[in-house]
Amino acid sequence: MLVTLACSLEVNALSVKKLKKVINDNIAELVPALTSGLSFYSESARYAEDSLEILDIVPQGDGGYSMSYRYKWGIFNACLDINSEDIINDSVRFRVTARGLIFDIIDNSRPSTADEL
Repeated sequence: MLVTLACSLEVNALSVKKLKKVINDNIAELVPALTSGLSFYSESARYAEDSLEILDIVPQGDGGYSMSYRYKWGIFNACLDINSEDIINDSVRFRVTARGLIFDIIDNSRPSTADEL
């Protein structure tokens, strides 16, 4: 799944520091896509608001970048006596284009019943 983060910066003039600032300024747009895998832990798993943090951005040989990030999540289920919090570390690749930053994110959303039929 490709997610575009629109930005109006000169494509060739972006340093890693500038990329990190652009992403941090617009991180709310990426949160749903970057945290979509929580449903595989449990339907009760929840992202802890404002916990997504960029750890590192590394240029790749093909002109793209790899971004490492982490976020907190929690799960509460009183019936099963579960109340837990943890941190997930993950990474995602993206590239810089004239339209903005295009993130190549694995689609972890569960298929609907209609999709399964």
